[in-house]
Amino acid sequence: MKPMMEQETTRSFAPDAAADILGSPLYLTRDPDDVLTISSLFRAVWVLLIVLSLSVGMNIFLSLRKADRIVVDRSSGRVVELNNRDYGSTETVGISPDTPSTTDKKYLVKEFLTALYEVEQSTRESQVNKLLRMLDPDLSIAMAGRLKQNGVLAAEKVESVNSSWELQDLTVDESDPYVLRAIGVRKIRRKTAGQDVEESVQLKAKFLLKDSPSSPVRNDNNLRTGFTIVRFRVEPMNGKSIAPLTLIADEGEQENPASATNPSQ
Repeated sequence: MKPMMEQETTRSFAPDAAADILGSPLYLTRDPDDVLTISSLFRAVWVLLIVLSLSVGMNIFLSLRKADRIVVDRSSGRVVELNNRDYGSTETVGISPDTPSTTDKKYLVKEFLTALYEVEQSTRESQVNKLLRMLDPDLSIAMAGRLKQNGVLAAEKVESVNSSWELQDLTVDESDPYVLRAIGVRKIRRKTAGQDVEESVQLKAKFLLKDSPSSPVRNDNNLRTGFTIVRFRVEPMNGKSIAPLTLIADEGEQENPASATNPSQ
């Protein structure tokens, strides 16, 4: 048997064919899909690098900048929130998503009754403007018109009326979370025929609220509670009608079923 090397066959080309191969140009090409993939990956890498750089820069800026908002629990001196970063609740302060609650409803009604029945002549005008802003626009216009028509504010000024208000009870109706009922005592001091007169009356009130239609939901008009007063009614506990000086929404309003200050039963 011949050795392996001897068994290999050899190929030879004619001199003219070899010359043609060596003289022809040689072209090297890449797969177009491969080129497109590499280009896309390259662009993606650059985008990621830019995003990473921006993220690092923003974090450095936020960590080094001076705090522009800080929430401190005054009872303990503990920082609760710093630049929108929550550091946990304390015994008296809690942080949660913004959802207007029963506490906001009660605060709105409490402040409204205080502005309505706690009279101090030096601040009466600002208090009236404050309570009108708490009302639904239609009710606000109606109540402002009634105050002007009845001359309540002018009479209070002439008789030097001063009064205090003590809230005794404030609850949310069990069947309707937008209905609130309040009971309180108003003590009035005024001058009549040159005499100082003092009187006290216990009042009961019923309020119908709704979510604030304005944006933002919490604003200065609704005392940042997120609610507004749609209708309300106030009457004395003894059921007798009394002068508008003591009771803004008295039984005179109840005679008109379409009155804006009478909530439906």
